[in-house]
Order: sequence, then structure tokens, then C-alpha cells
Amino acid sequence: MANIPSPRHGILIVTLPGQGATGTLFSHYFDPKAKHGKVRDALAHWFNLWGVSVGHSANFATELEKNTAEVVWCDDVPAHLHGPQTVRFYAQCGERVLQSIETQSPSVIIVLSAYLYEAMASDFMSEKVTTLIGKALGPARRITNMRLKALEQKFEKAHMLVLPTPSKNTTDAFVTTLTAPIRDALTAAGFSLDESPETLTDIAKSLLVVDEKTTLQTWENRLRIDSERARSLWNTLVKEGVISTPDERGRYFVKKKS
Repeated sequence: MANIPSPRHGILIVTLPGQGATGTLFSHYFDPKAKHGKVRDALAHWFNLWGVSVGHSANFATELEKNTAEVVWCDDVPAHLHGPQTVRFYAQCGERVLQSIETQSPSVIIVLSAYLYEAMASDFMSEKVTTLIGKALGPARRITNMRLKALEQKFEKAHMLVLPTPSKNTTDAFVTTLTAPIRDALTAAGFSLDESPETLTDIAKSLLVVDEKTTLQTWENRLRIDSERARSLWNTLVKEGVISTPDERGRYFVKKKS
């Protein structure tokens, strides 16, 4: 199940039954080590298309990554219901979503289905939704001119984005048309869409690759020592933790100081 962070007015992603994140939760929703399924993977790709860096590190999560959560609307849908027929059903079983909104007080709600949005706007749910996120500040408006529909609607306490669920039709060309309104919504919610220099420096340090052969040769030449002494120095730095032990590809890294 997807990440449920402490209430920090972050992002809540609402997904259709059977399309939510799966697998073990790691440090955050976009953790590249986690196997969360095709929808989460598609969203990570979408965010990167929007110029919002996610899913690149397990240990250096951004504030956006730390405060993104997902809720699956319900466990399943009766087999005889299809398309618009599902709206009434969703409206009658939306308690899980209402509870997530109440718990997390998200600033941005990304709804991955027009049918789920219609359920939230129905007589069954609309009053409960507005109790949680305030009154609508205007009608929903389209945020792309392409055939697939994508909407945004601003409420007193949240910005709702209604996007199609990831599929073969949600091409990169379509997704990139949403860039400006998505970035505007995230910026208005208080997220910095550019990594801080400090965070980037930490990540860069952790990814410094040490060329073993070149380093040993440099030591031999500059320190006027033989290969055996150079190797001893190398082993000492590995033992002290300055240089990592090799990974599965035989690469060494400079270890970040704790």
C-alpha cells in the first residue's frame, strides 16, 4: 500500500480499484527501490516530464516525495458495472477517500479518473467533500486542448487535478501539455520544484565514482610509492569507510560522511 505520511498538507493521489500501488513500502512513494506497480511508475515518469524530479533516490527524498500519498478508492467494482455506470457505485463507497482527505488535509488532490471525480461531485459525496476541503472557488476547467480530458478545480483548502488514469493513450505528448497547470498547483501548495543546492550536493557526493586503477597509478606517480604500498593505502581507505566496498558492477564510491 502507498505511503501515508503525517498530515503535512501534501499531495494525495486517488486511484481506481486494482490500479493502486502494490508491494513493500520503502522510504517514500516514489522510492526507486520499491515495486509499486505500473500506475506509480507512470506517475514518476509524468512528474519528471513536468520538470519535477522524483524517483531518483531512496535516501535523499524531496519534500514533495516525502509528502505524497495514495489512496485506492475501494477494493473492487461489481463485474456488471462499466464506465459511467460505476459513478453511482463509487459515490456510495467513498468513505476511504473521505477519511484520507480528513487525515492528511492535502493541498493537492490528484484524481486519476473522471468517474471518481464525478463521484466526489455527486449528491452522495459533494457535501462531505466540501466540508473537508472547503467550497469550490469556481467550476472545473480543462487544462489541455488534446482529446483526453484533464481538469482542475480550486477549492478553499485544496487544488484538485483530474487526470486520466495512465494507459497507452496517456502519451508523453499528452502529459507534457499539462506541465504549466501542474507546476502552478504544486508551487501554490508550497512545494519547491527545484532541488536545494544542499540536497543536490549530498546526492552528488554519494554518487562520486572512484576509478581504482587511475587512483592507484596517480598515487604511485605523485607519492613516489610502489604498487604494493598504493594498494595498502587503498585497502586502508576502504577499511576506514572513506571509500565504499565495490558494488555488483565493481564500482567504488566516496562515502558521504555521517
